[in-house]
Amino acid sequence: MSCDGVAPASGAFTIGFIAALAVESSILRRAAAGDDSWLVLQSGPGPQRAAAAAARALDGGARLLVSFGLAGSLDAAVASGTVLAPRRVVAEGAAPLAVSACWHARVAALADEFRLASGDLLTVSAALESPAAKRAAARASGAVAVDMESAAVAAAAARAGVPFVALRVVVDALDDALPRGAEQWIDERGNRRLAPALRAVFSANQWRPLVTLARRYRLARRVLERVAHALAARRVLVDLAARS
Repeated sequence: MSCDGVAPASGAFTIGFIAALAVESSILRRAAAGDDSWLVLQSGPGPQRAAAAAARALDGGARLLVSFGLAGSLDAAVASGTVLAPRRVVAEGAAPLAVSACWHARVAALADEFRLASGDLLTVSAALESPAAKRAAARASGAVAVDMESAAVAAAAARAGVPFVALRVVVDALDDALPRGAEQWIDERGNRRLAPALRAVFSANQWRPLVTLARRYRLARRVLERVAHALAARRVLVDLAARS
């Protein structure tokens, strides 16, 4: 079975994974275990960096783009640890972009192993740190979760005529507040900055959101690892026409 006619005449099939953070890209690389069809690019946070990484993946021969990583909930029904495989992604103020229906169907097969949601995914340029900000974004967009990269990757795929799919695991729930300045914990390459995180640890009024976020993050990371290994073990994203 081939999805979207993506198999080139040579039979080669490369999947371009765009992951913003070091933790996300390292999970993918471990799951790939030497599979040279997985091209994993760590973009750093934000839509512009994600778009640049998507362009590099396409230049590297990717015939399918995947936005992979963590997300925040915009819907009380989408709890921490939920795997989001959206049918559409949307940037702020833009029309939604549909993911590939065929590749989405492949990914949705993971529902027998994971709690899966398929509502819209919103991409923003700055983290939504308060429940009020999340609720406002949900009302404006109709999305059930939020990240900072997927719509940019989807737009790059659409311009190139290449299929796109997103897989995200929810960390913070709708009513969870992020610690102030949490965006500063990550540098422009997607690697951790230790000093800002330590400052938050030593700020007494940050302890409650920190403890909640740490618990959510541990759960989401475990699920993300399981998702990556399921993709590899089940060969969910293999184009069978290209491999035959």
